[in-house]
Amino acid sequence: MMVFLSIGFSTFTIFVNYAFGTAQTNNSEFNFVAAGDFGCGNNANRTITNMLLRQPEVVIGLGDLSYQKTPDCWFRVVSPLDTDGRLKIAIGDNEMFPAKFTEYMKHFNMDSPFYSFDYGNVHFVSMATAKNNVIPYNETSEQYKFVNDDLKKAYDNKSINWIIVYTFRSFYSSNTTHPGLDELQDLYHPLFDKYGVDVVLQAHNHNYQRTYPLNYNETRTFTPIITDRNTEKYENDPKGPIFVTLGTGGEDLYEFTGQAPYVISQFLRHGFLNIDIVENGKRLNAVFYENRENSDKDHFSIIK
Repeated sequence: MMVFLSIGFSTFTIFVNYAFGTAQTNNSEFNFVAAGDFGCGNNANRTITNMLLRQPEVVIGLGDLSYQKTPDCWFRVVSPLDTDGRLKIAIGDNEMFPAKFTEYMKHFNMDSPFYSFDYGNVHFVSMATAKNNVIPYNETSEQYKFVNDDLKKAYDNKSINWIIVYTFRSFYSSNTTHPGLDELQDLYHPLFDKYGVDVVLQAHNHNYQRTYPLNYNETRTFTPIITDRNTEKYENDPKGPIFVTLGTGGEDLYEFTGQAPYVISQFLRHGFLNIDIVENGKRLNAVFYENRENSDKDHFSIIK
């Protein structure tokens, strides 16, 4: 399949193969790390250094990776983690300049800006949600069809215990610089509920936020339905994903002007989320490590 993208004054073609970088393994116990909005300064270097201490098998960059004209500085910063195909990215606003987009696609061998892969018994789905819908994600788009079909396959696959979606723009957010987007909520959250998505990792807001497990609210879309009011430990596979904002990779942080009722934890710290899949793939342990002391600032667990 060919997809034509128009970015600024440039139009170009990519050939789409949605199964990107399938890091398949039989290991049901492993860990992965995630953050977005890195930049190339000292805070980004600390985030990468602390990620390395966790020895992750998979590394996820949640978009807005380099804020410079080229991605070269970020490639240098992240190079210790950019080995053996373990580094995966979501496309954000700062990746959408034509020359930078082409470099990212080439560097990561990406045939499509949205894709999926399996690692152990975890299915990962990367969405492309850059500004102005430049890579379409509306209901008639190839991306929507892909996400719908891909999630259904993962849900029906008995060897998959966990489904993790990662994306740049926020579905839900407390009051801060960037609000959640209605279109994303309305189109994709019902799919996440239907096909059992466990966690959604998002960035764009330069802060940390974690929600309760949430179901989509058809009548009041800005007020998702909290399905489990536990704050740290979920023992009965809560119905509805937990949304975690991780725009904490290194760029200047965004202040809050309030806290949404569905958000459990929020704060201003640089750092990253580490997720361990343990107990023969039946338990997910998540910890946000903040950079200053590389210490546990927030955590939760889900048991299937």
